[in-house]
Order: sequence, then C-alpha cells, then structure tokens
Amino acid sequence: MTFFQELKRRNVFRAGIAYVVGAWILLQIVDFVLDAISAPNWIVQVFILAAAVGLPVVLIVSWIFELTPEGLKRESEIDRTKPIAAHTGHKLDRAIIAFLVIAVLILAGERFLVSPVAEQTPADNEFVLTDTEVGADTIAVLPFVNMSSDPEQEYFSDGITEEILNRLAGIQGLQVAARTSVFSFKGQNQDIREIARKLGVGTVLEGSVRRAGNDVRITAQLIRASDGFHLWSEAYDRELENVFAIQDDIASRIADALQVSMSAANRTATPSRPVDPKVYDLYLRARAMHRQRGEVLLQAIELFERALEIDPDFAPAWAGLSHSYIVIPNYINEADQSRLGDILGKSLAAAERALELDPNLPTAIHALANNLFFRFEWAEAERLYLEALALDPDSADIMEDLVSLLTSTGQLDAARQVADRMIELDPYVPVFHNAMLGVLLGLGEKELADQSIQTALGINPDLPNIQMIKLSTLLGEERYEEARSYSAGMSNIRYSHDEFLLMIDWLESGAQAPPDEQLMRALKGSPTFFYLAGQYEIWMESIREVGERWPEWYISPIYDLISPIGDPENILRFRSDPRTKAYIESLQLPEYWRQVGWPDMCRPVGEADFSCS
Repeated sequence: MTFFQELKRRNVFRAGIAYVVGAWILLQIVDFVLDAISAPNWIVQVFILAAAVGLPVVLIVSWIFELTPEGLKRESEIDRTKPIAAHTGHKLDRAIIAFLVIAVLILAGERFLVSPVAEQTPADNEFVLTDTEVGADTIAVLPFVNMSSDPEQEYFSDGITEEILNRLAGIQGLQVAARTSVFSFKGQNQDIREIARKLGVGTVLEGSVRRAGNDVRITAQLIRASDGFHLWSEAYDRELENVFAIQDDIASRIADALQVSMSAANRTATPSRPVDPKVYDLYLRARAMHRQRGEVLLQAIELFERALEIDPDFAPAWAGLSHSYIVIPNYINEADQSRLGDILGKSLAAAERALELDPNLPTAIHALANNLFFRFEWAEAERLYLEALALDPDSADIMEDLVSLLTSTGQLDAARQVADRMIELDPYVPVFHNAMLGVLLGLGEKELADQSIQTALGINPDLPNIQMIKLSTLLGEERYEEARSYSAGMSNIRYSHDEFLLMIDWLESGAQAPPDEQLMRALKGSPTFFYLAGQYEIWMESIREVGERWPEWYISPIYDLISPIGDPENILRFRSDPRTKAYIESLQLPEYWRQVGWPDMCRPVGEADFSCS
C-alpha cells in the first residue's frame, strides 16, 4: 500500500478537511463576537494563529490514532479485519457536510443580512452604478460613526474621517468626493448606492471610531456601489501618541486595497512629526467649531490658541487660527470684534507663522492668500491661491475664495471656469453657490443665477448671504410685496423684520424722502440698498463707513458695479461717476488690471489713467 493510500485509509485527508472547515466557522463566530464588543484586533489574530498551529496537530493525531466506539486508540492496536476506519470515515464525511452547510449559511448571512447595502429591490436598481457610469477610481469617504461612550467625541470621529479623506485625496489618479458633500449625508440612513449615485462615485468607504482615553479603535470597510459587495474591511487598534502616523498608516492600508481593486497609484502623503494627543484633540475641536461658523468662532479661536500654548510649532493650528480670525467679523457684534483687537493683523501673523513651520501646507498658503486679498494685493493673492491649488487641486474651499477674487476684479470668464469646477466637486455647499451667484449675475445669466439661489436655499434656507441676495433680486425687480413676505422669514443678525420693512417701504416710495435716523442706521449696514435706490452719495458714504470696520465689507460693494441688479441707468451712472473711479483706485485694481487685463466695465486711458462705464 502506497503512502497516499495509507493517508486515505487512516482518514487523514478527511480529518484535515473537517478541521479546516470547522476552524473557519469558529473564526467567523469569534470575529463577529469580538467586533461587536470592540475587542482588540490582536485577539482575533491569536485565534487565527492557534487554528493554524492546530492543523498539523490534527493531521498527526489522525495518522497515529483512530476513532473507535471505545474511544481513541492507537492505529497499531486496531484489528484491520474490522471496518472501523470505514465507519470513522463515514462519520467524518457527515461532519464535513454539516460544516459546509453551516459555512454556506454564514456566507449567505453576510451577503444578505450583515451588509446594509447588499439587498436589492427593483426600486433600488434605479441607483445601481456601473463602471461605465462612473470612474472605477472614484471614492467617497462617509463620516465615520462615533462609537465612543461620550457623544461629545463626535468632533474626533469627524476629524479622523477628514484626515483619511485628505490622505486619500493625495493619491494620484484617485478621485475623492469633497469633504462638505460627503458630510451632508452625515446621520442619514440612506442606501449606500443612492449616496454613491448622488456623489458620482463607484466606491464608498465607511467606518466607525471608538475612543477611550489614549486608545482608539477604527474600523473601515470599502463597498462597491454597483452591487453592495464589501471589497475590503479592517479594524485598527492604536494609541494616540503619534496621531498623524496613525492616520498615514490607516490611509496607506486603505490605499493599498483601493489600488488593488481600483488600479489607483502613487501615494503622496508623507509622515508627520509626533503630535501631543491633547494638542490634536484641541485642534480637532477648534476646527469643528470653525466649520459651524456663527459666534462659536470665538470658542474656535480660544481652542486653537490653547493648542498652540502647548505646542507652538503645530502648523495646522496656526493656519486654522488665521482662517477663524479672517471670517469672524461676519458673525460677531462690534463689541466682540473690538475686544479681539487687530483681527486682520492677528490673522496675517498666524498665516505667516504656519508657513514658517510648513511652507507646503495648503491651508497655510490659502490663509495667507486671504489676508493679501483683504489688503488689495490682488496679484500676489491670486498667485498664492493657485499655489495652494497646485498642492491640493480638489480643494473647493480654496476655489471659493479664488472665485471671489476673480469676480471682485471683473475676471468673470476665469471665475466661471473655477466656479464650475468648484460646484462639480462640492455641489451641496450653499456658500459655493453664493460665490457662483456673483459670476452668473456679472455674466448676465439671470435664469442660472435664480436657479443657483434656489439650490443654495434648498440646501440651507437660513443662510443670511443667500437670503440677502434673493431679497435684493426681488427689490431690483420691484417685487415689493414678495420682498416683504420673504423678509419675514429671514435669519439676519444685522436687521430686524421691522427694519427690513422700513427699507422696503422707502425703496417702494421712490426713495425720495430723506431717511430718518433709524432707517439711515439700517440702510448703512448694507450699501446695496442705496445702490438699488439710486442714491449714489449715501451709497459711497456707507461704503467708507463699513470699510473702516472691515476690509471685506469695503470690497463687497464692487459687486454692485460688476454684477449689477436693478435699473440699467443707475448702473451706468454709478460706474461712470468720478468718485467710483476714486473708489476703484483705492482698491488698487488698476495696477492689477494692467497685469492681467481690463474688465468689460473699465478700460485704460493712456499709460496711467482709466475710465469706467
């Protein structure tokens, strides 16, 4: 009898097959239970190692011993004239069949029960994606679920999500859905395929974060949108001593799986220096508050500063501090603004410090560009926006500010190209539609502008900037009753509804009567009302007054000239007034226009002069 026949007679093959299938079933059960209780990943690895070690032991035991009705006996002690080995083989066959049936049930359960996106119905098929409809190298990173016992840790799970998203965005050839668009689906129990369809991606990464003190457990799973199959999943247990290295490692492993399944290539993320977990925690909390806007920006500034007290060399916190300072005047009262002191100076200093520490940090370059924008250094600001975009080419946040600069300087065609790309990347952000509005109005695309207003208000009906544009549009078209009705629901911190009604009544009356003190105070908060009324002198006076409080408000009235709403005769009169020329010169625009080209409303006169009409 050959050795192979002897292995077969002693049921070694059957014992090995039964063991492998049984061990696989046990490991599936162990993995499910340990994942449910968020046990460390190393426990599963111990079970896998034990199962692997057990296989040769089982094979050796099945060679030496035989299972008989009296129990295990050495094979040499068994009477070969009796069919004991055959009976044992039949038992093992039944065990193998039973194990295989259980294995099939587990696989079916994972396919149809565990995966929230696997089950399909005829109605769902409308949203099924294929590689021919979207690129195979597209992904959306959905907000990771906060599984910590403290719901206040939401900012931490959001921060981890954003860092992983940023690192994946650094992979050449991989298109990653923008942060704001994916976060618009946070907390919504929507079908993964529907989310993928709306975002225009072929795969979705979702996961969870559980934090306990200095330990964190992160789970992630990659799902193919077309059929709901899980392409890859993993759990990571780490300490927070080197949080950036953790994120780089997680993103690297995710990227490896994406590259295998989606043929993306070439990571660009680089390791970062260790960061104190307390500093990083403060930074994430501050960044979350910055994104909320409103008066909470005061807390964001405080948290950024606390982080920098601990680690004054943490460049992202300096960049975040600069961004918070430069937007805060739009959300706080004059008393708080005065208490903060030289806001623009503090923003510039923070941006410059961030760049000292990390010259290639896109958010720091972006912050410096914003500061130069508000100092009317148009050419250098534009150069920096483009430099930041070269490092982070899919940043819709950078594009938004670049669109504002291009629109403010009358470069409407260039602004439209950037704005189209911005909306394509992040179509669910109202402020991006706000930036697009100035472009569309300047190009005379009224219908598209109205659509953009409705889209933005559909996403967030309480956005003050969009509400003011809609109200101005109604007033410019002399639809006063609609304006009164609409103003009742506006959420504007600068005006009460009574003040809106006073301004609307004044405009409807032809703005002939001199405004009283209350009305004048309200009107001067927004020069556009004087523009719509054709009151040039007060329009220019109000520009000077708001400009003394904040440079952004001094720039904003240029939109009245570039993207006009209202009577064409007033537009012509305002543009051609010599005081408008002085206003444009104070913005240092002619020098910039001589470098990049003149807008339609102005033209050069000789080498040193210009005129507008």
